[in-house]
Amino acid sequence: MIPPPGPDRRKQVFHRRFTRDDALKHLSPSVDLVLDLAPALCDLLDRGHRVAVATLVAVDGSAPRALGAAMALTGDGQVLGSISGGCVESELVEAARAVLAGGPARVRQFGAGDLVEPGLTCGGTITVLVSDLSSLGEEGLHQLRRSAAGLDAVLPLAADGSSCTDEPLVVLRTARRPELVVVGAVEFGVALCRLGAASGFRVTVVDPREVFATKERFPDAHAVVVDWPGRWFAARAWSADDAVCVLSHDPKVDLPSLEHALRSPAGFVGAMGSRRTHENRVAGLRERGVTDDELSRLRSPIGLDLGASTPEQTAVSILAEILTVRNGRSGRPLSQLSTRIH
Repeated sequence: MIPPPGPDRRKQVFHRRFTRDDALKHLSPSVDLVLDLAPALCDLLDRGHRVAVATLVAVDGSAPRALGAAMALTGDGQVLGSISGGCVESELVEAARAVLAGGPARVRQFGAGDLVEPGLTCGGTITVLVSDLSSLGEEGLHQLRRSAAGLDAVLPLAADGSSCTDEPLVVLRTARRPELVVVGAVEFGVALCRLGAASGFRVTVVDPREVFATKERFPDAHAVVVDWPGRWFAARAWSADDAVCVLSHDPKVDLPSLEHALRSPAGFVGAMGSRRTHENRVAGLRERGVTDDELSRLRSPIGLDLGASTPEQTAVSILAEILTVRNGRSGRPLSQLSTRIH
């Protein structure tokens, strides 16, 4: 029989209500975070919902999610997002309910749990701010909407959930959202658009064919552009965080798009097609004056070797390669590595 936890148990339980002074001693006031759930939170506000938000504001050691992860509870009981992948969510829902019922914001810390108290199984400690979203105030909500739109945003948070500039509990920051440009309004593009948007990219679909390039086909896209990609690319400003995926299989579309993309600062440029298509494409790009150094940036055939065949599986393969390149990782199974996961 497993004995009940006693006073000398070695596994310490972290699960208590913090005061504001406690929080200021344990948290850095200048942590760079992502404002998780910002688009969904703004949508809920626009539809008149009251919302309590639990935001992960500090991590010590290993934790399931990164700083800035958030979970929201609406007045009608709808739950969005997560903080720990299931370890402490039930406790945070109760804290959020108390806030929505008129209680004060609260800062909670969770570490290793036991048979009685909720806690993390991965050995780390997390600190979570639970507050009413309306406490942000006008400037705080403005910054939240900037984040939702994929723009730079800075939100200093006090322990009561308000936006403040004097001794903030933590500073939430978000940078311009990276762009994923999908060239070709094809079924593979539909799947990649959906997956890319869900992964935090601001997705733009470009295709000269008006009948295919529609918002109805690409509801997850930030923008659907009906234009020749070469002309559209020439007027764009690019960032090293951006990715370009050419999926059209039409040299009139492929070659101008790739020529501009390979000469831009975009950090990832890939194209779909067979190896023979790739060879023909490279020859065409050389005829257009693209250099060997520029061609060395082209990832084609695009995607990791996952055995993908359907549009959805292929989208996973493509996005996996994009993330591998952006994050400078190996793409190998985590079970074969001894390095940190997060």
